[in-house]
Amino acid sequence: MRKVIAVIGFAGVFAVAGTAMAQFSSGSSEAGFTVGGAIPLTKTDLTSLGGKNETAVKSGVDFGGRYLYHTTPEWAFGGEVSYSAFGDKTHDLGGLAEIKESAGALDVQGIAKYTFAADKKTRPYLVGGIGYGNLKQKTQTKPIGGATWVDTGTTESRTNFDENLGGLALSIGAGFEHFLTDTLLLGIEGRWKYLGTKDTVNDPVLGAAWDIKSSSSLLLTAGLNWKFGK
Repeated sequence: MRKVIAVIGFAGVFAVAGTAMAQFSSGSSEAGFTVGGAIPLTKTDLTSLGGKNETAVKSGVDFGGRYLYHTTPEWAFGGEVSYSAFGDKTHDLGGLAEIKESAGALDVQGIAKYTFAADKKTRPYLVGGIGYGNLKQKTQTKPIGGATWVDTGTTESRTNFDENLGGLALSIGAGFEHFLTDTLLLGIEGRWKYLGTKDTVNDPVLGAAWDIKSSSSLLLTAGLNWKFGK
């Protein structure tokens, strides 16, 4: 019986010690990567061309790397680089032509993170950032349904524009993380990201101008972080 009590007592001390070790303190750092889905929220209004007002591209994937330095167990500050590769989407223009849109977004942000219940192994947090982003957007038009280009009588795809647009990047979100070991964390996060790419692009194919005011998306990611330092 004493042996059983001793084993239980030792296990209890080990568990408490393990919980206490698996925490951040002032001077701790964490670095890691994230991967997940990128869901576009920005719409393209093609109703004047016989199309619809719908999301410009399809959902894709997002990859990111992050570093944070803890000034307190709750507060951490650092930086992040992430890239969203969206899926191509084809929009029908009244059965006579179709427009295919492609997009990818790269941004670099300074970020801040606040952790709740910082003494627990599993705890929620809020995260936000500000920085600079670049949106690469390409649009192509192709005749369909027996239609052809007036000048050549052909049906090849023609590029409306292929641009790199830069601007302010903002993000805000929330998640939770769990210490798998004393130094390895698993995190699940959801974030809204905004790129202020305000610009007007001339379209030689349609003879019009595209107003690209901004781009926004919802990121749902999982990540692994390594704790080091104190």
